[in-house]
Order: sequence, then structure tokens, then C-alpha cells
Amino acid sequence: MQPFFLQLKLILPLCCVSFIWLVSTSFSLGVCQQQSSRQFRPLSVPALKKTTKQLKPINELLGEPQPGQWLAQQKESGQSFSEYLRSRPLTLTPARHTLYVQPIGNFNPSQQEIIKLSSEYLSIYFSCPVKILDPQSEDEIPATAKRIHPTQGNHQLLTSHLLEKQLAPQLPPDAFALIAFTASDLWPGDGWNFVFGYASFRERVGVWSLSRFGDPASDPESFRRCLERTCKLATHETGHMFSIKHCTRYACNMQGSNSLKESDSQPVHLCPECHAKIIFATQADPVKRIDNLISFSQRHGLKQEIEFLQKAKKILDD
Repeated sequence: MQPFFLQLKLILPLCCVSFIWLVSTSFSLGVCQQQSSRQFRPLSVPALKKTTKQLKPINELLGEPQPGQWLAQQKESGQSFSEYLRSRPLTLTPARHTLYVQPIGNFNPSQQEIIKLSSEYLSIYFSCPVKILDPQSEDEIPATAKRIHPTQGNHQLLTSHLLEKQLAPQLPPDAFALIAFTASDLWPGDGWNFVFGYASFRERVGVWSLSRFGDPASDPESFRRCLERTCKLATHETGHMFSIKHCTRYACNMQGSNSLKESDSQPVHLCPECHAKIIFATQADPVKRIDNLISFSQRHGLKQEIEFLQKAKKILDD
């Protein structure tokens, strides 16, 4: 198992999504339908490589890493689209095509909305169905898998217990992966203060925490910031589950991050190489996907994404 996102390497196995928020029954909102007035045929590898070249001019190349940043501490070679194809990546299949989301513990109404909207965003980003399951109570977690942080004083849950005892045994047969959200802080064991999330690639399960993303109920800007951070974490870690390594060439959602500050400086969109990987893995219509991402970003205030997405749409339309 690997911890993800803070001073950690992240590689996980998740999936994506057409979206659903479950109270006692599941329902699909059909957010990211692939139906279109035009007949779409999945892009071939040569067509995807052409798209990669077309999108390069609007993407920002990374400069030298600053002290404390991920690439200043981690030596990673990156992964081109061609290298990704040679790795025999995990992709959606007819048998494993759905992402399941498992809320654990109590959530206030704003946090519930964050989970719902993040699931919608995942559905657009990865063009496959998601189902949000009935919440599980923290009462089901034994005392040995809980603690109060010795210096910070906050309530934490043990990631290994959540993955091995609660999530892996309930993985649905059609799941690409099962991920949990919790409002409690997480810690992976001795020697760790906390992690934003943790996942097992082999078991296709992971858990993420909203605890350190700010209180979305405090004001509209805090809600927007929490939503952006959650969408970014969810799509980044799910990208790893599709066998995508950290991006080391461009400003990209698949960059590694050592801190919340570094993550906040990175985009939610994908660079041309990682965009091609996701389109290949999901067989998505890239134009329809961009349209849906623009619509979501406009409705929920992800302003930094809109300009880039509109430029990408113009290129893909042409």
C-alpha cells in the first residue's frame, strides 16, 4: 500500500464516473453521458498522438523545482504517452467499469455536497459511472484503528484498517475501484503525522480525507476552495489507478506534490501526454469531455480552469 499526496509517492487504482449520490438507494444523474448528436468513434493511437502535438502550445513547461517542492526531493523520470502504452496500463473494461464511493462517518450538509459534486466531476473527468454507497458509521471501526494525534489533538483513523478490513472485502464485482471519503483525519501508522489519502493498487481500494481542505460551510469561497482541492485530489489519485505516473514535464494535475500549498499551485487539467492517456484508458469523446468540464467549472467557480479548457476545446473542435 502506498500513501498519497503529501511527501509521498502516489500510485493507486481507481475509476470514474457517471454520478450518483446515495441516501438509501442509488440513482444516476447521467452527468457525463457520451451520447452526442454526432457519431463518436474512439480515437486511435495515431489520432491521440496527433492530439498530443496539437495541445502542446497551450501547456506550460515546468521550470527548475524550488526547494521543498516534490521534484526537488523525488527523482522521477516521468512517463510519455508511448511509455504509458508500453506499460500495459489498467483501463476500463466491460467487466470493471464503475467507481464506487463509500462515505465513512458523519458529514455536515456542505461536506455531503462536496462529495456529491466531486463524484460528478470524476464522472466527467473519466467518462464512466460512479455510485455513492450508503454511509458507514465510524462506530464500526474498532478503537485500535482510531487515535487522537499526540501533538495536534485531532481525531484520526488508521488507513490500513479502512483499506483491508472495510473496503477490500466489499469491493463490487463491476468496480474498477472503491474509494472512501471521510471527514476525519487519516494516519497510516507509526512514524506518520497524517496523510490526505492512502490506497492499495493491488486491492483497488483507497481512502481520502476532507479534514485538511478547510470548512466548506464557513463561506462561499471556502466551499469553492474545498471543492477544487477535493476534485484535484480525487482525479489525481484516480489517474494513478489508470497506471499514470507523475508528470515531470508540464504543469499538470498529475504532478507530484509535497504540500497543500504546492498542490494549490497546480492545475486540475491534464497536460497533452496525460490527456492522451486518459482518453485511451476510458475511450472517451475528448470534445464532449471538454464541454462537460467547462460547464462544471463555470457552474462551480473553478475559474482558473475555464480559460485553458476553452483553448483546448477550440483545438479539439478544429
